[in-house]
Amino acid sequence: MIKGSVFNQFMLMYIFNLLLVSINAFPLEDDASLKNIYSLSTEDTMMRVGIKNNAPALFQMNSTGNKWNWASRPREISLMNHVYIRGERKSIKWEFKDALLEEKNGTKLALNFKAAHPPLELSSIWKAYPGPGPIEHEILIRNLSTEEIQIPIQKTIDFQLLLPIRHQIECWWVEKGNGTPSLIGTHKEIIYDGYYFYKPSTPYCLAPGADMIPWITIQDRKALHGFYMGIESSGQVCINISANGTPLILDVKSGIDDTYVEYRSRIPPQGSYETPACFIGCFKGDVDDGANRLHRFVETRLRPPVHDARYPLLVNNSWGSGMAVDDTLARKMIDDAAALGIEIFHLDAGWYKGVGEWRPHPDKFPKGLVPIVDYAHQKGMLFGLWVGWAQGGNPPNGMSKLAVSNPDMKNWFPRDLPEQWRPEDFTGETVCLACDQAKSWCLEELRRIVKEYKIDLLEHDQRVAVEVCPRSNHRHLDNPADISHHATNGYYEIYDRLRKEFPRLIFENCVNGGRMVDFGVAKRVHYICFTDTYNPLSNRRGFYDASFPLPPSMCEAYVAHHPGPTLDTFKAMLRSGMMGWCAIMCDTSSWTMEQKAAAKRQFEIYKTWIRPLINKGNLYHIEKRPDGVRWDGMQYYDPQTGKGIVFAFRATTSRKDHIYKLKGLLTTEEYQIRYEDGTSTSSLQTGDHLMNYGLFVRLEEPETSELIYIEKR
Repeated sequence: MIKGSVFNQFMLMYIFNLLLVSINAFPLEDDASLKNIYSLSTEDTMMRVGIKNNAPALFQMNSTGNKWNWASRPREISLMNHVYIRGERKSIKWEFKDALLEEKNGTKLALNFKAAHPPLELSSIWKAYPGPGPIEHEILIRNLSTEEIQIPIQKTIDFQLLLPIRHQIECWWVEKGNGTPSLIGTHKEIIYDGYYFYKPSTPYCLAPGADMIPWITIQDRKALHGFYMGIESSGQVCINISANGTPLILDVKSGIDDTYVEYRSRIPPQGSYETPACFIGCFKGDVDDGANRLHRFVETRLRPPVHDARYPLLVNNSWGSGMAVDDTLARKMIDDAAALGIEIFHLDAGWYKGVGEWRPHPDKFPKGLVPIVDYAHQKGMLFGLWVGWAQGGNPPNGMSKLAVSNPDMKNWFPRDLPEQWRPEDFTGETVCLACDQAKSWCLEELRRIVKEYKIDLLEHDQRVAVEVCPRSNHRHLDNPADISHHATNGYYEIYDRLRKEFPRLIFENCVNGGRMVDFGVAKRVHYICFTDTYNPLSNRRGFYDASFPLPPSMCEAYVAHHPGPTLDTFKAMLRSGMMGWCAIMCDTSSWTMEQKAAAKRQFEIYKTWIRPLINKGNLYHIEKRPDGVRWDGMQYYDPQTGKGIVFAFRATTSRKDHIYKLKGLLTTEEYQIRYEDGTSTSSLQTGDHLMNYGLFVRLEEPETSELIYIEKR
């Protein structure tokens, strides 16, 4: 028999839970006392934002059709409460001024605040676009005074969110590839009372697992819904999360990272400062469902426009021959790549006179680059060029070269270097792009390269944004977060200008393979290299990780020559790089005739079947992350065309059979299943069977693969 006091406690808790659900289900809708509350929505995400205690606040956040309000415990965003003038700290008080609402191609809301002493304005700017995806937020601060001010940290997102009771809530995040993907890569952590999360993203990740791609997803596994957020910056930024209480209250902050060093930045008289834009979006389903909705947003709202219907294009990169590339070898590679159906020839490092002197080496290219570019165009191929344009060398003085020893340029670099210093073959001293003169020189040099050499694709490699620079005449102050903030803004200004002047130019971001992977660079380039290790396992691991936050069309794999002992292992090598943007980093003229025939078939499949799915389909991580032992695999499915594909990989395991449970199909529809290599018999199966019982695959040899076509009848 239950004692009365225990029963009463049980009933009170039951009633409390019902009230909690009710409060979250119907937030604020009929509260006439609330003022200055505005609604924004995308196809997926609904928000109500407004004013609380003279600051912006989030009052409602939920996915379309889902009543759970993550923001039912609203808290104002903390606005900076002081500035520095001539070194003296001055307190400031913000007052709400007005709100401006624009409804053109979506909704843009600016909540405007003012401070009197010194005269400042602050705008909390929210943007929601038609179609799937999140809502963006950024903060703009204007200095209306007649003298320079310095400001402290101002976070872009500072929310308090409520988590459902007795639900298993997970936090997902992924590492940058950092040269080589680590053993973990994709992290899934249970959120509990006392949970704390902090992870930075920097312009140049230095160690495995040190940086995250600035994206997280919070997933309710019981109710199958959640939200994700990201930062549109390549600077020193971070996401902080802490969870406490019953029910769990999630404290969420994102923006500039001031964790270890006090942040300050200067605003000149009548100047302005923008915090890194952040986004937050809600979804229904699991993490893949949220990621697929985010992919559509990145493709349509962040990534530069695509002007070639063949995107993502097939590339042959000369780095398969390293620094040895010359006119003769380049022509040979172009001939062979064109015969295989490859669409871009990409001339990698080794073509130039020296670091900082981005002109053809006269011994390797005695007639210059233009004849090689013309030759590729005659073969029906585009031409790409590697340029480490932010790297300075030590050639003889001359303004046509970026030189650390040039007296007019020495101050552009973060440090003075000894006279005997020399660069490596393809890396030197990174210029600080927070220096206006350095930024102008780099822009002019890139304009010259694009025009003079008639290139179709520009790759930037090596570090482009510094985090340490003591120079006092650059735009930044002497703290790493502000240095990287202004240096990345300098990089953005260069690429934003180039894209306007050369709208059909394709941009690739390498930065030593996976060290600069974020949504800020995603707004400037068409694709991003996620690892600098090019074997099949690393390519599959890197793609698995990066394709959660980034569209697969932007995830580039370099396929190096790891053919294995058989033709089937050779095909697995190619397929490991064919799930997103595929760059063949091999001298294909060294392949056997049998390998060339197999490669030509794979490339045809890529162009006719896989590429449309990369662009329009949903991507599903249907197996655990590749570990080099067990089976792994990925699935695409496009509900509009009813077509899909499964990439099946058997690693070194002795198990010859595997079952893949598919996702995203219609349970009552029938699907034709075909095996490219004929490893199993074609069949007709229902979506229910494929998702609940699975797809059978058998591979006789380890480290081989299969492509399985899915087509709705």
